[in-house]
Formats: sequence, C-alpha cells, structure tokens
Amino acid sequence: MSKENWVEVRVLAPLRMQEEAACFLTEFSGRGVILEEEGAPDQGVIIRAYFRPEDFGPLQQQELQEYLQRLESHGLQPLGLETRRVVEEDWAEAWKAHFKTKKLTPGLVIRPPWEEYAPGPEERVITIYPGMAFGTGRHPTTLLCLRALEEVWGPALPRDSKPWQVLDVGTGTGILALAAARLGAGVLAIDLDPEAVAAALENVRLNALEDQVLVEDTPLASLRQQFALVLANLTAPDLLDLADALAARLLIGGALIISGFLTADRPGLERRFLSLGLTETGFLTEENWCALILRRS
Repeated sequence: MSKENWVEVRVLAPLRMQEEAACFLTEFSGRGVILEEEGAPDQGVIIRAYFRPEDFGPLQQQELQEYLQRLESHGLQPLGLETRRVVEEDWAEAWKAHFKTKKLTPGLVIRPPWEEYAPGPEERVITIYPGMAFGTGRHPTTLLCLRALEEVWGPALPRDSKPWQVLDVGTGTGILALAAARLGAGVLAIDLDPEAVAAALENVRLNALEDQVLVEDTPLASLRQQFALVLANLTAPDLLDLADALAARLLIGGALIISGFLTADRPGLERRFLSLGLTETGFLTEENWCALILRRS
C-alpha cells in the first residue's frame, strides 16, 4: 500500500504574530498546524500547515505570498515561506516532537498518548492525538473556551432528561467535548470536516468516553434538540452566519460559549447575539483573542 503524500507549507513568522498566522493557516488549510517554538526569540516561529496535493496549486501559493506581503507591509520581519512534499509519517512524527503534556487550566491537563502523566487529586486528564484536525489546547481560543466551560458548568444550568446536555459545534479534535465529558456531561460533538470527525472519534476512544460523547457530521441546522450548554469555537464570520441556529439550540436558562474571534470583532458579535434575546454574562480575553458567555433567559 503506497504512502499518502502531502504538501507541507512552512511559514516563518515573528513571535508576536504566531497566533494570528497560525489561525490564518488553520483556516486556509482546514487542518491543524504545528508551531515550532524552539530557537532564539528574534528568529521567530516556524508554523507548518499541510495540504493534500490536489488542494494546493498556483492559486494557493499566490494567496500565501500575498498574505506574507501584507504582514511585511506592517513591518513584521523576519518572514519566509517554504513548501515541500512529505509522506504522512513525516507530519505524524512532527506532531509528536512538538506536542507535549501541558496543564491548560488549574483542573485540566492535556497529554498525547505517547506520554505518561500521573494526575493530582484535583486534576482531570484528556488524551489527545491531534492528527490533522484543529484543537490541541495551545491556541488562546481553545484555552478561553475551556476556562469558560469550567466557569459555567454546574447546577445553575438547566437539566434535561435527554442524554446530550452539551453541544460542541465544529469539534475539531474533540477537546472541548472531552473536557465537558470529564465534568460529567453527555456531549454531542459535530463537525463537517471528515478528518475532524475521524480525529474526534479516535480521541473519544482514547479517553474511553464512548458512552458520554457522540461524534457526528450532522449540520447544525439539522439539529432539533436543545442543550443546556453550546460551545462554538469558530471564526467571526461563521459565528455571525450561525448565530440564529446556535441561539435556537439553547434551553431556557442555558449558556452559549463562543470564541475564535479577535477583540475588534467583539462589538459586531455582541450586537448580533444580543439581538436574538441572549444576555451577555461573561467575557474572557487572551492575547487579543476573545470568548463570550451568553445566556438565554
């Protein structure tokens, strides 16, 4: 059986731009990225993104060049771009080299399956094999969602007899769904990307949470159940487009956590969701990224 080939794109970005550049490449590729943080601070950070050969051609190369030129116009140096062909095992080993056990919140630790970790008495551990899907817990938006999740999950949320109390929209690797399950919730995790669904299913299995987390490729608009908590770590345009559908999935008294957007996007998102009858009850920020907690009364 032949090994699958991929196009690896390596971008050199300034340290202060690593989150913005990583977010751009994640959206551009539709998959997770690898950040190589080793080296002297003035050398920047290397960000690797991966494309199937049929999805990366002259047009994509030109779009990347234009993106780097925009960064350069703001005086963001040094910058560089390199592309090469790799086999699947190459990026799999790259994930292992740069994905280590990390404590994300006071009560939550994430670890890859190739590392052992002995949790403390108050710690919950999630095992993640990131693969090609977004969501390893390193990005500020994921951290903000995890913090917001721990803040809102509790007896104040409405209870329902149905098995799924939490909806995770655009689940990626399933990290938010797994964190909610570790808190005791039943979770429905949805994503339209088949690679994300496959990665999330594998991570559910690794954590032995098959009875608590259901992963599907069901579109949000097709759902009819309402949930005590809805999680949506998406881009600002996607959040605006899905606002009605997200709000409609909330039980009375339920909470919606949205993230994936920058501080500049906050006013427009607030107007959109507050116009749907939701109330803002929390705001979290990290490195210019934001998360909002909204309630349906």
